[in-house]
Amino acid sequence: MLSKRNPVKGFIVTILCWCASGVILLTVIGVIAGEHTTVDPQQTLRYTQNYFYGTFAAGLYILIAVLLAIYTASLHSVHLTHEERRTVECTSIILRASAFCVFLLVGAAVYATIEGWTFMDALYWADYTLLTIGIGDVAPKTHLGQSLLFPYASAGILNTGLVITSITAFTENMRQLSIRFKIEEVHSGMQGRQSIHESSSNGRSDKEKQALHLPTDPQYPNKADLMKLQRIKRDFYRRHRWTTLILSLAAWFFLWLVSAALFRRSERSQKWTYFEALYFTYTSLTTIGYGDLYPTSNFGKAFFVFWSLLAVPVLTNLIVAMGQLGFEKLTYLLGYLWRLQASRLGRGNPDAHSEGERNEAGPGPCLADNSNSHASEPTNSMQPSNGAPGSSSTYRTNGSDDRLVQAAQHSLILSEEIHKLISTLRNPSTTQLDVYREWDKILPLLHSDNNGSDLLETTSLATLYSHTGTVLEFLGSDRPASDMNKEILWMLKFLTERVCSHLREGLQKEQSRRSNTVS
Repeated sequence: MLSKRNPVKGFIVTILCWCASGVILLTVIGVIAGEHTTVDPQQTLRYTQNYFYGTFAAGLYILIAVLLAIYTASLHSVHLTHEERRTVECTSIILRASAFCVFLLVGAAVYATIEGWTFMDALYWADYTLLTIGIGDVAPKTHLGQSLLFPYASAGILNTGLVITSITAFTENMRQLSIRFKIEEVHSGMQGRQSIHESSSNGRSDKEKQALHLPTDPQYPNKADLMKLQRIKRDFYRRHRWTTLILSLAAWFFLWLVSAALFRRSERSQKWTYFEALYFTYTSLTTIGYGDLYPTSNFGKAFFVFWSLLAVPVLTNLIVAMGQLGFEKLTYLLGYLWRLQASRLGRGNPDAHSEGERNEAGPGPCLADNSNSHASEPTNSMQPSNGAPGSSSTYRTNGSDDRLVQAAQHSLILSEEIHKLISTLRNPSTTQLDVYREWDKILPLLHSDNNGSDLLETTSLATLYSHTGTVLEFLGSDRPASDMNKEILWMLKFLTERVCSHLREGLQKEQSRRSNTVS
């Protein structure tokens, strides 16, 4: 997986090895089980734990081979880069899961020797210990076993947390990879429009072409493209959160209800009812583990190990999804009620309302000594404030032919916006930033060559994505802090590229003017 070469051949060999392992293990189990005919064929649940562990392991071998075959077949239709391959294959999960299995087996072997248990009973004990279920029907009795529990349980629980963290990180990386593919589709359309625009400007002079075709001049988004990207991300994040919650909830109920029926059948000797089986699976799923009910059959113990290793991560994802979604919705609801109350107070006091609008459109966390900030207005509507050098009014009204000075002045404007965004990233708890209003300020700066005329004719982003309409509309917009930070980083990327472009363009035009003057 870590190789930069074509992985198809390696995956094919791996798939064949997994299939061969599953077939060999099933063959060995069948031969050994056929030699011991003392077990009634109608009572297969009376086989030993080794039989059930081997059967479950062979089934996992075949399942892994099938999943690898599906992924290998998709490599021909979906072309991934090396970094995208590493994201999808996520070797950290494999390494941490393998380390957890080794830790589980070594601990079972050690405690089987110390306590005199069978290895399978020791594995059953190590499983519910490291997963913090704590059933308690098997527990260390010797002083050495109880002493070793302190380091073993501490390290094992930490290892379990690392595996769950890897699963969560993998889910987040896959989400970012999916949204990147969707954004690249939109970006390809933007590049197509750029090529059309370049072909239509062939009649311009050589100097104009030289200024337009700078080596690192980036393609900046217009408002229509940005609105489409925002809509794609907003819909994707909302759909992803609800899909994660629904799938986790469905998986949890499946593991709870179906496994209860299996435990009821395996524990017929204890005469469990279905309700008692539901009670046991619920206390085990939630890692409560009272210990008043526990499996005693060989199938029940073996099935409990595989079932718990799958059930506990599912429950963890469900809790994370419920907590994240519930907290965000509560935050949005409180923010909506606060803004609704503020708007009512503003209508009751017009002076306070207009003052609040001026404060809201102010510079925000920009330069501390820049009280007359220009960033709150579009570039084409900037008026002289103090006549101070380096201000936006100087850039638009001084009429100077010095291109280098103009580029420096415009770069100063962009640098102040960068300062504000960086301050927001450094102090997210104290600085509140409306991303859509900030895009309305940044887009005219990116398109300053057109004076922002094509951007200001349409409705502003802040109006289109306003969350002060209805409660349902407000609750439907998922904007977690991590996504907000990524949005700000995207703004910083465009602004820094524009600063470099303006300085390079100003230097190039200044050098061209001086060379013409000398000649």
